Amino acid sequence: MQTSDEIYKFFSDYIFEHTGIEYKEHDYYRLDSRITTLIKNFEVQNSQELYEICKAKIDPTLQNLLIDLFTNNETYFMRDLKPFKALARSVIPKLKKENSSIDKLNIWCCASSTGQEIYSVKMAVDAFGQEEYKDSFKINASDISVEALERAKRAIYTGLEVQRGLPAQFLIKYFEKMEKEKTWSIKKTLKENTNFFYFNLLHDEFPREMYNIILCRNVLIYQSQKNKKKIIKNLYKALKPGGYLLFGAGESMIGMDSKFKTMEIEKTWFYQKDLAA
Repeated sequence: MQTSDEIYKFFSDYIFEHTGIEYKEHDYYRLDSRITTLIKNFEVQNSQELYEICKAKIDPTLQNLLIDLFTNNETYFMRDLKPFKALARSVIPKLKKENSSIDKLNIWCCASSTGQEIYSVKMAVDAFGQEEYKDSFKINASDISVEALERAKRAIYTGLEVQRGLPAQFLIKYFEKMEKEKTWSIKKTLKENTNFFYFNLLHDEFPREMYNIILCRNVLIYQSQKNKKKIIKNLYKALKPGGYLLFGAGESMIGMDSKFKTMEIEKTWFYQKDLAA
């Protein structure tokens, strides 16, 4: 039995309402594997039976499951190496000098997924940064997926995951092999100074002037123009004056009419909040 447009629309509308992620009609095929997983999970015969269950009631447990399945947790270590080098060699030292009175800079990775990005920042600072700045920051890691956050906290990765994007010397230096499970665990020292929490970029209340650096990479490409503007406005509010925002390589402020100042640092585009804001 094929999945009807009515069922596709139900799930796409639900995900859009709760996360802002759009599945348009020409993208409905991307829902198929997720729907199949749900069919197996609920031990029903087809998508119509699944639809009837979800249409009747979506409790918090089911909501978490839907969000975990339908959000895109695609990520890997050192995803585009240039931004991590720029953060380690230029941005963090500059901010630390400008904020010498504070103990640690406050960095927020607002879509941390399963943790590869936050640990990439820490590895980059250790590998490429100056010695005096290696312990100069703390990371706040949030995500809309509860399951992804739990994986990020555990920081245990498969052989395939550590091979994707991670230089061999980094694997040796920053990971420990777990022989029985055939997996790799981030070393304990890299887990320190990290705060994990659930956060919905579309619906939750943003803090005011809390962060020196915000990483919001490969998130806005899945949002509508209206939601992009809303999120960018809130990210501006959450940054301290003089703070920096970093997007993914395929994202920009084009058409956003934002207050950010655009600047290129080590071949990476950053967006800075005015010091006088």
